[in-house]
Amino acid sequence: MLNFIFRRFLQAIPTLLVLTILTFALMYMAPGSPFLTEKGMPDEVLANINAKYHLDLPVWEQYLIYLGNLLQGDLGPSFRS
Repeated sequence: MLNFIFRRFLQAIPTLLVLTILTFALMYMAPGSPFLTEKGMPDEVLANINAKYHLDLPVWEQYLIYLGNLLQGDLGPSFRS
C-alpha cells in the first residue's frame, strides 16, 4: 500500500509541473499589461513597477520565481476590482 502511494506521488509531480507551466504561460500570453492602462505614467515609475514584480526579467526567471513563491504558498498580491 505504501508503495502504491509513493508511486502515485511520483506520478503527480510531472502533472503538477505541467499544470504550473500551462498556468504561467496563459497568464504570460494574456494581452496588455495592467500597468500600461495608466495614462501619463512616467517611464521611471513604470520601470520601478516592472522591477518590483520581476517583469523586467527573462521569462524562465519569472517562471522560477513564480514556482518558488507557489511552493512557499505565496500566490502574490490580491487585486480587487
